[in-house]
Amino acid sequence: MKARMSRRLLIALLLSAPLLAPGLCVRPLRVPFEDWRPYSFIDTNGRHTGLETELLAAVAGEAGCSVTYLRDVPRNRRLRMLAAGELDLLVAATPVPGPEAWYTRPYREEVYSAFMRPEAARPEARSLEALLSAKLRLLTHRGPLVDPIIREFNARGQLTWFEDYAKGVQLMQLGRGDVLLGDSLAIRHAAHAADLKLVELPSLVSRSGVTYKLSRKSLTEGDLQAFNQAIQRLEASGELQRIRNRWLPAVGLR
Repeated sequence: MKARMSRRLLIALLLSAPLLAPGLCVRPLRVPFEDWRPYSFIDTNGRHTGLETELLAAVAGEAGCSVTYLRDVPRNRRLRMLAAGELDLLVAATPVPGPEAWYTRPYREEVYSAFMRPEAARPEARSLEALLSAKLRLLTHRGPLVDPIIREFNARGQLTWFEDYAKGVQLMQLGRGDVLLGDSLAIRHAAHAADLKLVELPSLVSRSGVTYKLSRKSLTEGDLQAFNQAIQRLEASGELQRIRNRWLPAVGLR
């Protein structure tokens, strides 16, 4: 009984706590736009929508900030622009120690999976090393972090990079790879759009929390605290879960 009352009191305090004055944004946050379905895209009505778009709008609004999206920002320049204060925030970041950025508390879970065509699937595969030894060809998204096993696929000529998940699915359709590795929701969405049947390898699924990456050059610790408090309040109220549920009900991801 006491535990339930304490939890209710904590939620009430979180919901009623005022934002820290130093964390109020003095201008809109500059964020690079990316066509990354279903996380961020322009719908048929010309509206910018998606899971990440809705989550950031909710968190930024709760923190007293607004967001402006910058078009045509090359992916390979974004980290440098964040460090220079030319961008303020990157979404879906995995914390990496460094002086150029702060990381918020996690605001959603990222699921990373490997997929194969049903007729060629190897559900018994326990690791990427096993797929490498079997001489299977890997398709994966080009990103800033590269695991050593991915570099080994590349060294053996068993790797093809792609820039967006629609292209990765297309490469699978063309027989350019045997295994498609990447964000589970993005792969499922792209495969559904292309009417391509894929199966997930159950032993090669990893889950981790992702955060917002904030520029130390253009933002303050007050902004970081305001974002963390906003995430905490929206989790406590259930709003972030409601947004996640709107986009993730069919695939069992939260």
